[in-house]
Amino acid sequence: ETHEVRSLPGDFRLNGDKVHKEILPNKLRFRYERRPCGDWNDVACAEPDPPHADFPNGWGGFADVMHVDFKVPSEHLLNGKRYDAEVQIFHLHSRRRRMPTQATLIQATEDGFNWYFDEALQAFEYEFKRDKIICEASKRRERRLMSQFYDTLKSITMGGSTSNLRGYNNDIQNTTSAVKNSKQEDPDYIENWGQYSIDSDAPGYKEQDEMNRQRILQRGVWDPHNEMIVPSIHFYRYEGSLTEPPCGEWVSWFVTDKPMNISYEQLDMLKNILFNYEDPTCQRTSVHFQHSVARPVQETANR
Repeated sequence: ETHEVRSLPGDFRLNGDKVHKEILPNKLRFRYERRPCGDWNDVACAEPDPPHADFPNGWGGFADVMHVDFKVPSEHLLNGKRYDAEVQIFHLHSRRRRMPTQATLIQATEDGFNWYFDEALQAFEYEFKRDKIICEASKRRERRLMSQFYDTLKSITMGGSTSNLRGYNNDIQNTTSAVKNSKQEDPDYIENWGQYSIDSDAPGYKEQDEMNRQRILQRGVWDPHNEMIVPSIHFYRYEGSLTEPPCGEWVSWFVTDKPMNISYEQLDMLKNILFNYEDPTCQRTSVHFQHSVARPVQETANR
């Protein structure tokens, strides 16, 4: 190629409203909001900006990052070896009908702790725990209603009035409606923390959780092109496709020739978030099979 991938970190903060942290059925994703228009000479479109990169082979200018995906295990092989995970950085060029995409394979080692990757991991873990707490709050309401139900039945069998039961039915309907309509981000939605054996029961958890949240909020720009994520300027390039439906063949892949290192503990955390996530309605969302969300390796098709 004529030159390395040249990148700029942009202005979007990891904690800001321009970067969406998503725990999806087959990946963890940072989704970046698009510029309002494609003319970078327009002040309204130039700043603030997402991370962007200039790719070799005549791409003609910078392409913005659309999203950054983390998958387990890797979807690419390097010298015939499948690695523990993979990060894929998808870009969109304003004047081209292709997506230049960087892929770095991830290798877990005993002493491979990656502090820069850990910032991303902590952001996903916060989403994971927050939704877990919302789920547990919903379960708590259900248990409270069940307890009220048995108390009402007990009072009836002991000679109480049936009006209690009618009142209970109204409570059921009102509480169920409130649970469905309440905003999941509302702090008042999380209550009575100490009743269940989950992480949030630990003494001081709320204070520690708030400290973690503030720590994330204080962080600046998280650059997916950082050398801790893309550890080499050298790569293998080929014209390929998306690795999931609709599998459109509009992706130009730039696969880094050297894997990034993380620790075994970081790999375990990545797997736990991806495989064991429960959404706020307490539904498991992962589609992993035998601890994998990666598409099987495909034939090169003469590429």
